[in-house]
Amino acid sequence: MVKFETSEIFSKNQKDFVHQILEENTRVDGRTFTQYRRLTIGFGRVSGQSDVSLGKTRVLGSVKCRAVEPSSFRPKEGFLDFSVTVSPSCDPLVADKRRGTELDEARRLLDRVFKTSKAVDVESLCLIPGKKVWSIKVDLNFIDFDGNLADAAAITSLTSLLHFRRPDVTIKGDQVVIHSADEREPVPLNIQHVPIVVTFAIMPNGTLLADPTLLESAVSTGDLSVAINTLNQVCVVNKIAGRAIPSGKILDCLKIANFKVDYIVTRITEAVAADAIKRKKEGLAEFSWAKDRQSVGEMEAIAKGVKKAMDRAEQTNDDEQDNKGKQSKRKRGKSLSPDDPDVQVPLEALPSKKTRPEVTLQAEAKLTLLVPDQQPGKKGDTKQAASGETEEVEEVEEVEEVEEIEEV
Repeated sequence: MVKFETSEIFSKNQKDFVHQILEENTRVDGRTFTQYRRLTIGFGRVSGQSDVSLGKTRVLGSVKCRAVEPSSFRPKEGFLDFSVTVSPSCDPLVADKRRGTELDEARRLLDRVFKTSKAVDVESLCLIPGKKVWSIKVDLNFIDFDGNLADAAAITSLTSLLHFRRPDVTIKGDQVVIHSADEREPVPLNIQHVPIVVTFAIMPNGTLLADPTLLESAVSTGDLSVAINTLNQVCVVNKIAGRAIPSGKILDCLKIANFKVDYIVTRITEAVAADAIKRKKEGLAEFSWAKDRQSVGEMEAIAKGVKKAMDRAEQTNDDEQDNKGKQSKRKRGKSLSPDDPDVQVPLEALPSKKTRPEVTLQAEAKLTLLVPDQQPGKKGDTKQAASGETEEVEEVEEVEEVEEIEEV
């Protein structure tokens, strides 16, 4: 699909070597015709930053967003734009072509893969119809290039979009309040399906090479790029120039690409999941703290539960104090007996259970035993009647002494 003019980069001997080795059913780097190069995926410190390497082709991707006014033709849809550049760190002869039609064609391919196929729901980017929408921009920068620009750009774009989190918002009438990551957890984009681009180089003898290198692209007569999602749906079939391809060859490319989709999607999802775990442990991302925090509703429920528990604890303490006060009053209004656990009485001072007399406390904390037949208030007891007034005074003094002992 995307092919740099490489006539000035490789010599005739190098191209002849590629033709010769293809006749032996092998490739320059030892791969088979349908084999992909090693795919490596990394991420930056900020959400949406990715570092993808496909063989020696390396791409840095980043996603940015801002709230803008929508188009008058589509007031309920947001914007999704792609930018593809080649860094001067690449081969100088390749970097000189960074303003050519190849990069423009790469941008158009990405638009068809992600926008036309509705992989990214642009309607979900609408904040206020006709007034505010999200504008998402994907920047791709090739810092090293060794062929297959289309696949590397599509994989990097998809990885960055899956990894990106936009700020959460609150809409109040016609006003949009954008919350920072400290206030609310950022929100992922609404990606409806995952398209994968697989590019084949069409060689002069009709051979199709998956994931062509820069040297193989220089020898080929054209490229064929197909995009298939995980639902086995064909999203895009793109061919710009070169010799005609029989329909049978195109079907073969679709079958091969279908197997490559599972491999590439698995690598991307595993990389994103591993990075999420890494961020949660090390706290590298600006939104990693939000993974462990409770939502507003859960926090309110927890606060209510804590308040109820505290109220119950206070009520229990009040009830215990009331019970203690009542018990203290009951003890003050009656004389204590040896069976009361609050009275410490020596065992040797206690009589047998058959003739156990009543016990009262004196001021010196000594025991005074009153024989049942000498208890005050009984009729026929002349001795007790003679000193009735004195004993009544002693009973009042005994109650006061009991109160003093309890207070101590």
